[in-house]
Amino acid sequence: MNNSEILELRKRLKFCDDASFKIEACYIIGSEKRIQSRMNTYLTNLEESDRHKYLEILKKGLSGVLNRNLLNLSFKRSMDGEDAQKFLLELRDSELSSSEVLDKMYDKIMQLYSTVGNYLIISLYDAYDVPREGTDGFSQGESEEVFRYVYTCICPVNLAKAALSYHEDENVFAARIRDWVVEMPDVGFLYPAFNERSSDVNALLYYCKDPLLIHPEIISDLLGCEEEMTSVEENRIFKNVIEEVINEVPEYDTFGVVRSVQDNLTEMLEDKVFSYEPTIDKKGAAKLLRDSGIREEHLPIVEEKFEEKLGENGFLHADRIKEKGRLEVKGDNVKISVKQEASSLIEIKIIDGRKCLVVPLDSDMEVNGIIKKITAKLEEEEE
Repeated sequence: MNNSEILELRKRLKFCDDASFKIEACYIIGSEKRIQSRMNTYLTNLEESDRHKYLEILKKGLSGVLNRNLLNLSFKRSMDGEDAQKFLLELRDSELSSSEVLDKMYDKIMQLYSTVGNYLIISLYDAYDVPREGTDGFSQGESEEVFRYVYTCICPVNLAKAALSYHEDENVFAARIRDWVVEMPDVGFLYPAFNERSSDVNALLYYCKDPLLIHPEIISDLLGCEEEMTSVEENRIFKNVIEEVINEVPEYDTFGVVRSVQDNLTEMLEDKVFSYEPTIDKKGAAKLLRDSGIREEHLPIVEEKFEEKLGENGFLHADRIKEKGRLEVKGDNVKISVKQEASSLIEIKIIDGRKCLVVPLDSDMEVNGIIKKITAKLEEEEE
C-alpha cells in the first residue's frame, strides 16, 4: 500500500455513521492471560463521544511513515499447522460475528504478545464501496468493487497518572480517582491490503508504534508473514557496520567516510533507472564503502560485519539507509547540524596541536540572531 491508499482508508474512518462499521473490543488482563470483558456492536450503536474515541484510536494505527511505522507484509508460514492467510480470510469473512474465530485470535495474541500490563484489542470490520477514480486522478465515479477488510489494533491499558483535580460538589482540589486509560495502539494490522485501490489477499499492512520494537512474534507467528525491518532498524544496522569498520582501523576519518557514504547514496538514488527500490547486499556495501574511502584491504571487514548482522543473503534498502535530513556532528560539549549539500564546508584540522572541527562563517550566518550584528560591528571598527 502507498501513502495515498492508506490515507483513503484513514479518511474513511471519519464517516462513522456508515452502518457497515462493526466493532469488537476485548479487554485482556495481561498478567493472567485472560479475557476480562468483551463488546461486539456496530459503531452507530455507540454514544457519539464513545464512537469518536474509538475512531481516534483506530485512525492512529493508520498513521505514521511507510517503512518506519507502517510496513507492507507478505505471507510466509503457517500458524500452528493452520495457514495464517486462510485464518485471516476467515476472520474477515466472519465480519466479526463468530466468537469461535475471534477466540482463536485472542488466544494466539495472549500467548504471543510480549508486554507488561493489560491491553485492549479493538477490531473493526468494514465494507468500503470503493469509488472509481477518474482519468484526471481527482473526480470519482461509480464503484467497481466493495473492499471488505478487518482491521485490528492492540492498545496498552494503564492507570492514569496521579494528579490533583477539582471536585465540584465539595468545591475543593483533591487527588483524583485513578482509572484505567486506553492508550494509542502499540501494534495493528489491516487485512487484506488495499493495493492499487483493490483487495489484495496476499498482503497486509502492519503498524508498529516504535520502529525499534515491532513485535516480530506477532508478524511471524500470528500473521504468518515475512519479518520486515523498519527504516529505523535498517539505518541503525548500517551505521553499526560503518562504526565497527572504522573503529577497527582508527586512522580513518569518520567525518569524511560518513559524508562520502551519504553523497554516494544520494547519487545512487538519483541515477537509478529501476522501477523498484535499489538494495545493497554485502558486496554492494563493500563497493559503497570502497567508493567512500575505505581501502581495499579492509573491505573483507565490511562484508564480515554486514553478514554478521544480516546473514549471508541479507540486504538493506538504499533509500532507507540514506539520511534524509542534515549531517549532524556531536561531541561532549557541542552539536553542529549542517545541510547535506553544504557538508563539504566542514573540515577537521589540527590547530595548536589539537584536532578541531572547522566551520567557515560568512556574513549570511547567524548564531541565535547575534552573529550578523557582531560581524557588522567588527567591520565598522576595522574601517
